[in-house]
Amino acid sequence: MTATFGSRGPRAGHRPPSVPGPARRLRARWRRVTVTADSGAATAELVIAMPLVLLMVMFVFQAGIWMHATHIAQAAATRAASTAATYEGSAANGQDAANSTLAALGNGVLIDPRVSVTRTATGVQVEITGTAETVVPGVHWRVRAVVVRPVERFVPDTGGAP
Repeated sequence: MTATFGSRGPRAGHRPPSVPGPARRLRARWRRVTVTADSGAATAELVIAMPLVLLMVMFVFQAGIWMHATHIAQAAATRAASTAATYEGSAANGQDAANSTLAALGNGVLIDPRVSVTRTATGVQVEITGTAETVVPGVHWRVRAVVVRPVERFVPDTGGAP
């Protein structure tokens, strides 16, 4: 005798045991819920995730602008220290060199730069402070660059052997 299989498997006449009323309704509801897609879930995830992603991107740009402002301050401080440390240089010469460099390079990136040049008999110290331009509202990152150089001075030849 050959066994024929119906659409329900090897035991064509077999039915699962009957489930009482409330459990049957819950099971039917669960099947409807799991069969349909998670409608609206993508929108909710987007509403939560997009502001966080945009804030992270803005912080990346803020960090780039802060690094650029730091490099501008460092370049101005280096030029000011080199100018003030020359043989006949002065603190005023260094101040002028820093201000002209900041005017040429730091227009809009380094906000409210302050230059301090101190020259002694043996060394020059230049300090430039300011604030980087703000991309993220409420974030004000400070910029500081300090350069210290020895002063060029004339040392007479004492006539010693080479």
